[in-house]
Amino acid sequence: MDVEKKILICGAGIAGPACAYWLDKYGYAVVLVERAKGFRDGGQNVDIKGAGQQVIKRMGLDKEIEARDTLEQGQRYVDDAGNLIATFPKGSVGTLTSDFEILRGDFARVLFDATKADCEYRFGTFVTYLDDGDAGMSVTFNDGTTEDFELVICAEGISSATRAKVLAEETGFRYLGAYMSFFKIPRRPEDDNWAISVNGAGGTFITLRPGNDHETTVLVTFLKKDHRIEEDSPAVRRQMLVEALKGRGTIADRILAELDAVGDFYFGPMSQVRASTWSKGRFVTIGDAAHCPTPFTGAGTALALVGAYVLAGEISKGDSFAEAFAAYERRVRPYAEATQNQLSQSFIRLLHAKTWFGITLTHLAQRFFASSPVQKLLRPSDAKRQQAVMDDFDLPDYS
Repeated sequence: MDVEKKILICGAGIAGPACAYWLDKYGYAVVLVERAKGFRDGGQNVDIKGAGQQVIKRMGLDKEIEARDTLEQGQRYVDDAGNLIATFPKGSVGTLTSDFEILRGDFARVLFDATKADCEYRFGTFVTYLDDGDAGMSVTFNDGTTEDFELVICAEGISSATRAKVLAEETGFRYLGAYMSFFKIPRRPEDDNWAISVNGAGGTFITLRPGNDHETTVLVTFLKKDHRIEEDSPAVRRQMLVEALKGRGTIADRILAELDAVGDFYFGPMSQVRASTWSKGRFVTIGDAAHCPTPFTGAGTALALVGAYVLAGEISKGDSFAEAFAAYERRVRPYAEATQNQLSQSFIRLLHAKTWFGITLTHLAQRFFASSPVQKLLRPSDAKRQQAVMDDFDLPDYS
């Protein structure tokens, strides 16, 4: 395979295969490497919002994604005893339920199936060394082999080891004053198609969401002033989660009872990637590796889809890679930064009431915004909602 028009993508989650889909359409030979030894079908619910919906429609994958929808009907807030506080149906103002709700693994499977025939996937493979030359990028892999590519695209996520080899000094992190954990627990007969959220004492926020016929997904976030690297060991992380759940009510007790059996377990600081540049030489980042907004925004998937679409489109125009990377960043960075700026430490603290008085005020606010008069006042028409999707980001036409 000639180096010209041969592109390596590191990471086979969502951003990587989405970018591979478009590059393949434009006539590029694409190799995707993934550190995991096999396809990863785990993960939480992902929301596909705004311009992300436009991208999947242009890919022709909207019907497949709709067929895998989690059928989440909306969000209910309850107190620590499980009593209903407020209900936000799908489509209401303030609900976390979007038009497209799908498990991350199911979405990744759709993208994988759409690209596996024409793109080469190498699992259990990762980059150990990169050498950027005039004619291409020489890449050494963990098996000791070396291969040349025209470009290297990094889509590995917030903690990318490959990005650190090229853009370590250019990449910073903005800690938002909280930790987050997500995983799955067994579904119970009483679980329905509603997301259930509860504010617990001490600044813990818990949400259960419908997963599949056998599993319910869990998101736990809790306030923590500092992020210390020594707290990154698995044993310490699990203990921190246990402490955040103790005494937080019936839903927290249910999660604690299932915790020892949890296998697919994510825990880490709620941080954003803030990079001064997304590229250097023939190397460029997309998705969370470039601009992670944190999963708490619910916008990371849309950003990944938009970034993948724009980067592939700019490359396809045939300009130099430097011009393509610059145009990609020029178009997408304002969109990514606007999404990131929706969250601040003060806003996170507001969402994580610590005292019983604060929780009481939070419940009053939830009831107020869920009331019919307020929803009627705030809810836009279907036409305005559709226009908001179109106005979210001005997608270029690279056809």
